[in-house]
Amino acid sequence: MPRFFFNIDSERPDTEGVELADSKKARGEAIRAAGEMLRDIDGHLTAKDWVMVVKDEGGEFVLELRFSVREAAAP
Repeated sequence: MPRFFFNIDSERPDTEGVELADSKKARGEAIRAAGEMLRDIDGHLTAKDWVMVVKDEGGEFVLELRFSVREAAAP
């Protein structure tokens, strides 16, 4: 079974990965995991962009999830 790696921060890369049947399952896992992580920060997104990059065991790009914060300008 292929292994996929889910990276949020290039300074702390995912070195363990997760075995999943295919890239479609990796996509579902990325969305599920991102939802949990975003919920756990309780609205405190510190950066303007939050990005998860998924790669396969060969280091090839599979997908990217990107969340952005855009706020109204202060009056």
